Amino acid sequence: MSPIFTLHKCILSIACALLSFCINAQTPATPITFGSIDLKDLQMKTYEKDTSAEAVVLCDYGEYSYYFGNDLPKVHYKRHIRIKILKKAGFGFASQKIPFYISSDGNKSEDVSKLKAITWNLENGSLVSYTMSEEDFFEEKGSGNTYYKKFTFPQVREGSVLEFSYELESGFWYDLRSWNFQTNIPTVWSELRAEIPAYFDFKITLLSFIPLNVKETKQDSRNFIRSNIRDPYFSYRFALADAPSLKIEPYVTTIENYRSKISFELASTFFPNQGKIDYSQTWETLNETLLTNDNFGKQIKKYDEAQKIAEILKSQTKDSLSLLTAAYQYIQNSMQWDGDNRVFTSGTNLNKVAEKKIGNSAEINLMLVRLLRECGFEANPVILSTRENGFPTDLVLLDRFDFTIAHVVLNGKDLLLDATSKLTKVGQLPLRCLNDKGRLIVRKNSRWIPIPAPQTSRKVVLMEMDILPDQQLKGNVDISYLGHDAIYFKSAVLAKGKDAYLVDYKKNKPNYDFSKIAITGVDSAETMPLLKLTATVNEAYSIAGDRIYLSPMIGMGEDTNPFKTPNRSYPVEFGIPQEETFSALYKLPADYAVEELPKSESVALPNNGGRFDFRLTVLEGGFKIDSKIALKKPIYSSEEYGALREFYNRIVFKHAEKIILKKK
Repeated sequence: MSPIFTLHKCILSIACALLSFCINAQTPATPITFGSIDLKDLQMKTYEKDTSAEAVVLCDYGEYSYYFGNDLPKVHYKRHIRIKILKKAGFGFASQKIPFYISSDGNKSEDVSKLKAITWNLENGSLVSYTMSEEDFFEEKGSGNTYYKKFTFPQVREGSVLEFSYELESGFWYDLRSWNFQTNIPTVWSELRAEIPAYFDFKITLLSFIPLNVKETKQDSRNFIRSNIRDPYFSYRFALADAPSLKIEPYVTTIENYRSKISFELASTFFPNQGKIDYSQTWETLNETLLTNDNFGKQIKKYDEAQKIAEILKSQTKDSLSLLTAAYQYIQNSMQWDGDNRVFTSGTNLNKVAEKKIGNSAEINLMLVRLLRECGFEANPVILSTRENGFPTDLVLLDRFDFTIAHVVLNGKDLLLDATSKLTKVGQLPLRCLNDKGRLIVRKNSRWIPIPAPQTSRKVVLMEMDILPDQQLKGNVDISYLGHDAIYFKSAVLAKGKDAYLVDYKKNKPNYDFSKIAITGVDSAETMPLLKLTATVNEAYSIAGDRIYLSPMIGMGEDTNPFKTPNRSYPVEFGIPQEETFSALYKLPADYAVEELPKSESVALPNNGGRFDFRLTVLEGGFKIDSKIALKKPIYSSEEYGALREFYNRIVFKHAEKIILKKK
């Protein structure tokens, strides 16, 4: 048996390294001892590696081990955590809760024991401790079978050190808990040790953008089940020093994609006198499981209306693409998505789902699969992980998926369809589904289906403005949207209704007096949405003596850089390539001329990653401004972050520059 270590393909900063292997190596002492506090930790005012941190985990230490009671395996967890409070904003860490699970099967229930907690303070130069007693801890029921041990540290103030430890026994021997090296505050030292008998073969998955400081394993033996026979076990040690906080930053789909952690998947067991039992699924067995499941494959056959609908559609269309589009639009328009991301149906027969005209993602898209089959297409379901759920992995684990869509072969090419959105067209998936790849579920030729990069999303602003006296501009503005920008705009308008949307739009532009404003093209997936307005803009420029100072973007440019931190350890995920074009023609007052224009500028991102072009041109009786931002990649790596941040700095700077007009 050998441990397997895998690393997600999107992690670019480290390579997948094998653990160092040593036989009977001496185990070092635990990194902290309960009740033994370093005075320097109490004297700490700020954490030098992140001076903005409101708190810091000084040490998070865990041990996993196995023992056998009544010949049944149990997992024994130990956890010891020490947290330094640096600012009032960190007082929330004084409240802690420990999850555990209670099952109707007593052999599987979990029990928290030996819970200890102390607040350490420095008072008048002396070390003072406040120890919690048993009555300070209480239990609270969560959802399902989840319970929590909860407590709040006493006497917490800026400078306090909070320390707690506990042990937990679990009958879920086949489901070792994952270990997170990172939290939303910095961690000075995080370490996990695990002793796993050779009866269990776990695949151990390391996900980390930061190289671990310790990756070790050793082999030894001791008595587990049989008192007269020593059986082998593997002992693992993982540690990470100075882990930065996992901060929510702009353009991150889900922060869990980038948390440094280790997870365990049971591959097989080999108990004495029992032989080997495999637990890892293959894609073939997963396919069979899904296709024979009452809430997946079998449900496809329970949408009886599909045959009648298909006959009608086939009689009305002449070519394959038209027929496919008609089938897609029928499900899209007749069904309402309930907002629930699901791989499986709710258990309700699809005939009844069709009657109610509302369903989850699996129900709607399995209906689409059936209708496409009745129309003569080779159609099958695809399961995927949405962007919010995290990156898909090559591990054969059903719980890594949370959405079902439809796959069809048209003219020998793969085509992916999701009918939960009423605003997507054939060949266009909503942003939530744009997450690398999905798994085609079919008995033969099951495979990963790459999710194609979407077309560039575009926003175009066209404007004609007259510069009037009294700091006013007057003219027309047309704003159009293409691609996913069109979907966002249509969704926002339809969610509120056109009238309510326009009311809010006007409220957000208090210096505009609108004489006309209208929205068109939002009621169909096939039309381009357009916002048209005629307005007078008040206080649109400033006057100093005989000069006018005008910002020609009039509030429609980039006014702040979304990328504020100087460094970033994970990618920037826009999700789709994007373009934003602003073109405005200004007519000058008769008694003014252009004295000074901002310089034109072109900025290119490395490796053809994008471009910003900014130009101002003097015309007869006026001037013209053209600004175009093109981001050509859906994802920019952390190595590209510095260039992207500077790219936006230049955009913000140029969009803020003013034109100077002088009275003749």
